[in-house]
Amino acid sequence: MNKIKDELAKRDRIRQQVLQIRNTGEVNMFDVENVKRLAYYYNCHDLIDYLTTDLAGYINLILTGKFN
Repeated sequence: MNKIKDELAKRDRIRQQVLQIRNTGEVNMFDVENVKRLAYYYNCHDLIDYLTTDLAGYINLILTGKFN
């Protein structure tokens, strides 16, 4: 049960971090390298990990607002 709660909490943090980067207006969200750069700048470590491990999932999140 805790594993499920942890995964849901991580997804919520990733979603919030994507919104934080998007709201800066500094980068096209499909420009993954610059999204990573801003994520480092804003200490969005969950987003950096997600971009590194599941790029297709990130693109799906950007397009649909949903995780795979």
